[in-house]
Amino acid sequence: MKIFLFLAADLMKTTKSNLFYRKSGKGPHPIILLHGFGQEHSAFDTWLKALETNHTVYAFDHYYHGQSTREDSPLTIAQWKQQFEDFLLREDITKFSIVGFSLGGRFSLVTTTLFPERIRHLILIAPDGIFRSIWFRLATSSLGNPLFKYLMLHPDHFNTLLDTFKTLKITSSSMVRFAQKELQGKDNRKRVYRTWTYFKPIQVPISTVTRVINQHGIQAHLILGTLDTIIPLGKILSKTTKIRTLETHKLPYKHHHMIEASKTLVPSLLSGEFFD
Repeated sequence: MKIFLFLAADLMKTTKSNLFYRKSGKGPHPIILLHGFGQEHSAFDTWLKALETNHTVYAFDHYYHGQSTREDSPLTIAQWKQQFEDFLLREDITKFSIVGFSLGGRFSLVTTTLFPERIRHLILIAPDGIFRSIWFRLATSSLGNPLFKYLMLHPDHFNTLLDTFKTLKITSSSMVRFAQKELQGKDNRKRVYRTWTYFKPIQVPISTVTRVINQHGIQAHLILGTLDTIIPLGKILSKTTKIRTLETHKLPYKHHHMIEASKTLVPSLLSGEFFD
């Protein structure tokens, strides 16, 4: 098992970023694992035994998570493309599968549209990036972002606002509990502000995703939790009906249980590639 921390130069910037990933296994098929918000590469540790026989596994830390660092500025699709190309060149990777959970799903979708001819399998687990909630749109808007930053710096005011939303039934009790749990501590609040604000450009329309997947015949799998209130099953299914190669799998779990719940399913979905 090897770990890597390499400098990725941002396009049109002189500053550099540290993008961390752990490499393990010696199988013939490269696979990229991208975790969710508030996690790091170790979120997939329980998957490694099942994957490493047939795969070389690259588990990344997103920027502002784990050991990956970056300046506080928007990450554009062009910058991500360059950084991912540098990684592929460094590891001499021609084709690969990619698995993304939650926030990692958004990066997986963008990466697929950038390198469609190199994708073996795309597996999305309760993915972000297919629809944008009203809260995300408000928090990242030009008017809403300063307020979002203020609330992250003043958690008492933020909690009062959440309680008001709960009382008025503007949002669900489970969503309030999720927000309060994820935003405990200054570091967590700083990370959610950075993630929502600086990853905003990492988004492609689902129509573009659909066109690219269909055009290249990419085998795609969508794994959703029937008890997931963070990435609601209905909102995802309604936007993915036109992806012809997509197979949908429903598991009876909540959002943060989905990686563990998928650890035996994902290797079985990948097994077909060994007969290409």
